[in-house]
Amino acid sequence: MLLVAVLAAIMTSSCAHVISADNVRASVKGVGLSQLAKDPVPYTNDIFIFGGTIAGLTDTKEGSEIEIVQNPVDRYGFITDRDISEGRFIVIAPTHLDPLIYQVRRLITVAGKLTGVREKKSGATLLVYPVFEAKELYLWKEERLYPPYPFPYGPYYDRFYFNDYYMFRPYW
Repeated sequence: MLLVAVLAAIMTSSCAHVISADNVRASVKGVGLSQLAKDPVPYTNDIFIFGGTIAGLTDTKEGSEIEIVQNPVDRYGFITDRDISEGRFIVIAPTHLDPLIYQVRRLITVAGKLTGVREKKSGATLLVYPVFEAKELYLWKEERLYPPYPFPYGPYYDRFYFNDYYMFRPYW
C-alpha cells in the first residue's frame, strides 16, 4: 500500500506546465503562429501559448512591448528547438518590464490573448506580427555552459584528459 502511494506521488508530481492550469485550459491548441498572421480574425480574443527568444523590448505608455522570435514548445511549455521558427510576434505587458532582466536572447514562454496584427517593414519585406495581450509570462533561467572554476589548476592537471575527444580514445 505504501508503494502505491509513493508511486502515485511520483507520477503526479513529475512534470507541470510552466503556465498556470487556468490559462492552459483556456488556450487554443493546434493553431500555429503563421496561421494567425495570415488570418487573425477568427481567433481574436482567444488565448494562445507560445514560446521563443526575446528579440527586443520597448517601453510604451501602456507598459512594455516584447518582440519575440517564435520557437516551438512542447506540452509543458518548454522550448524544444531554437533553430525553428514560424515568425515573430509581439506581446504587450501591462506593466513596465526591466530591460536588464528581459534581455535580448533570453527564452520566454507566454500565455496571451490575441488582439490583432501589426505590420512592420524589415528591409524590403513587409512582415505581419500577431499582437498578444500578456496574461502570463514565464522567463527561463539563463544557462551557463561552462561555469567558472574557482580554484587555480594544479601543475599535474591534464586538460585533455576530460575532453570528449580524448575521453573515449586510448591514451597512447
